[in-house]
Amino acid sequence: MIALLRTEFVKATRRIRTLVVFALLVGLPLLIVLAIHSHNPGRGPDEGPGLFRLARQSGLLIPAAVLSVTSGFLLVVIAGTFAGDSVAGDSAWGNLRYLLMRPVPRGRLLVAKAIVAAVLIWLSTFLVVGAALVIGVIMFGAHPVTFPGLAFLRGVEVFQLSESTIIWRVFVATSYVAFGFSALLALGLLFSVLTDMAASAILATAGIYIVSEILDGIPQLGRIRYLFPTHYLDSWEPMFVNNRYPHDMLAGIAVQVGYLAVFGTAALVYFRRKDIRS
Repeated sequence: MIALLRTEFVKATRRIRTLVVFALLVGLPLLIVLAIHSHNPGRGPDEGPGLFRLARQSGLLIPAAVLSVTSGFLLVVIAGTFAGDSVAGDSAWGNLRYLLMRPVPRGRLLVAKAIVAAVLIWLSTFLVVGAALVIGVIMFGAHPVTFPGLAFLRGVEVFQLSESTIIWRVFVATSYVAFGFSALLALGLLFSVLTDMAASAILATAGIYIVSEILDGIPQLGRIRYLFPTHYLDSWEPMFVNNRYPHDMLAGIAVQVGYLAVFGTAALVYFRRKDIRS
């Protein structure tokens, strides 16, 4: 199993697509930090939505701000690419049939591909946050942050987060977002074994998450929204803006585990019975 994982991981990381994705995830935080640094704070009290209003106080908060804007679309597309291409990519190139000629059970091969895709998803999430942390500290330094950071607001609790607290909560938030793509991973695996076209699997996987986000914004759907894979994806933000660990994070983890179990099992069952022709 270890040799299979090593082979699949090396093959995935050497692809031009993966290298381009990693380069994008390093370059994007640089552009965001430069935009924040060039912004004139004297233009008005509101310097942007959410965490971006406070990003100039400390470079340690830049990763949280970058995570908030990338987790809703960019990281979804990247994670969907890694998940959807896991099996369908080999089918499209005509390599899957030759992979299965080796004395490796189909179930073990699919699990190996799922683990590699999960590792790449986690690496991508931590890479964009790590790059934002390094660039943010270089540009703004490492300082404690006072929330909400706007003294003219009355009736709003003001609190301060130390440097160590911010770093720990950034780590928790990044881990939560990375795990929040577990449902996407399971759906991507299922679509990847259902089709021989990698592009179709990737589009279907990312499309499910985009549709989920759209439907989640319709309050008339009521409690059914709690079952959407994206409903709890941004539940980590109160750790910074409200100084508390929200219970919604536990609900989000439970939803992801449910999707992973159901659709991961469906992908495994179908792949074991699938007639491989490519």
